[in-house]
Parts: sequence; C-alpha cells; structure tokens
Amino acid sequence: MFRNRVKHISWFVYESFTRTIGYRQARRAVKCSPNVRLPMVLSLSFPLFGFNKTNLTNNNELELAVNNDELVLEQKLIEADQLFLANKFEDVVQLLGEYKDKNNVQVLWRLSKAEYNMSLDENISKEKKKSLISSAHESIIKALSIDSNISEVHKWAAVLIDAYSNINLGIKEQLLKLETVKFHLQKALELNPKDPFSRYMIGYWSYNLADISWFRRKLGSILLGTEIPTSTYEEALEYFREAESIQPKFYCKNLLMLGKTFLKMDNKFSAEYYLKLVTQYPVKTVEDHQAKIEAEKILKSSFG
Repeated sequence: MFRNRVKHISWFVYESFTRTIGYRQARRAVKCSPNVRLPMVLSLSFPLFGFNKTNLTNNNELELAVNNDELVLEQKLIEADQLFLANKFEDVVQLLGEYKDKNNVQVLWRLSKAEYNMSLDENISKEKKKSLISSAHESIIKALSIDSNISEVHKWAAVLIDAYSNINLGIKEQLLKLETVKFHLQKALELNPKDPFSRYMIGYWSYNLADISWFRRKLGSILLGTEIPTSTYEEALEYFREAESIQPKFYCKNLLMLGKTFLKMDNKFSAEYYLKLVTQYPVKTVEDHQAKIEAEKILKSSFG
C-alpha cells in the first residue's frame, strides 16, 4: 500500500415545507387584499393544520415504502459482506453500484474497498487500475464528508489517499500525504481499537519510514524541500504484534511483516518462524500469493 513512496484516509420534510409555503402565501394574500374571504384562506392553509383519512393512508403507504427500501438495502449490505469473504469484489460493485449516488456511507466505503481490491489484480491494465483507484478514492472522500465517525471510512480513506497519491501526484505531494494517511489510520484505530487491520496498517506505515536510510532521508529533504516523517522498527513491531494478539493469523501480510521486522532487528530465530508461517498460509487472494513468494525469497536469501 505504501511501497516505493520515497523511492521514485424525507418526504415528511418536503411535505411540511410545501405546506408552510402555502400557508405563508395565504397570509400574504390576506395582507395584500383585504377583501379576500375567510373560506379561501382556510382552504389554502388547511393542509398545514389538519389531515383526513386519505392523507393518513398515503403517509402510511409512504412510510412502508421507505422502510421496505431500507430493508432491501440492509440485506444487500449483508450480501456484499458475504461476497467480500469470497473475494468476489466485482460482484460487490455490481450489487451496490445502483446506490452509489444515494449518499449512503455504508455503501460508499464498501464500494471503495471493492474497487481498491479489484485494482490489485496483476492482470489488469495500468489505465484500468488508475480508473478503479480514482473511483474508489472519490467514493471514500465523499463518505468521509458525510460521516467521519466510522472506523472503516477512515481506514479506507488512508488506503485510498495513499494509493491515489501514488498514481496521480509527484513525490513531494506524496510525502506531504504521509501524515494525512497516518491520521486516518489512528482515527480508525481510535474508533475501533479491536480491529487488527488498522494496527497492521500503522505498523506497515512505520516500517516503511524506518526502512529509509539516513542518507536517503537527508537527500530527499534537501531535494524536495520537505521533512520526511520518521519512525522505528520497534514501533512497527509493536503494532504488528498487537494485531496478531487480537486475531492470530488474521492476515498473511502481518505475518510477513513480523518476519521482515524481526530480520531488520537481527532476530533471525523469530524472523524465520514467521516467514515460514507465511509459506504455509492458505492462498486465497492476490496478496496471499504475493506474500508467499516474498517470504520464500527472503528465506532462501537469508537462511539458505
């Protein structure tokens, strides 16, 4: 997600409003025309002050229709989450696509997640990848503007802000987005402390910054005119271990990063243990496959 950053986040209202307008128009009519009869004024203002059996029936039918629509959407969200578990991301987009313009936060962050995962497919073109990330980024920024108190929104905002900056912005702009990315990750963790993925992502952020040498950091600061955030392997390791303690073996890449971090800290025994766990991890996604290949390469080069 963060790699190569330095190298190269009602109808009721409508009816009440129109009725109020009608009433105010009637009041103005009385003031402007003293000869206006009282029955005429009452006929204009009646919808505001009373209702009859027909109005009640219509309102009940409208309420039932709204409730039914909400129930249908709720079922689709449940179905979408089941599709995520099966890694059927295109099906999620097809299922929820018709609701994209409804300003529903639960729909928007799921669409962002699905399109981002689709962009990880190694067989798609660069143009398709860019289109998917741009669309996902647009959806998550919209979700963030609607409700900024949902952990998943901040988590996917961090992912998409980073991914979007990598394909659309220069290196300096990418560096400036680093703190924004970390802010959304920390906010996601604050809103849902039991989410292991948020901890993994902050750990990954920390690892990549710790992996920048002093020389490259200094050179980058001089050439780009901006300071590069700092972190340590110890900080990264803490997040990876906390994530694993919350949900063991929840994500192959957390195991991979544990192995890589221990190796950086010259703890080869622990590094080998976690890297071997990655090679034994069941491959279900593109990321699982990539992690397994990387772990095998590290084991071969570092342990023979």
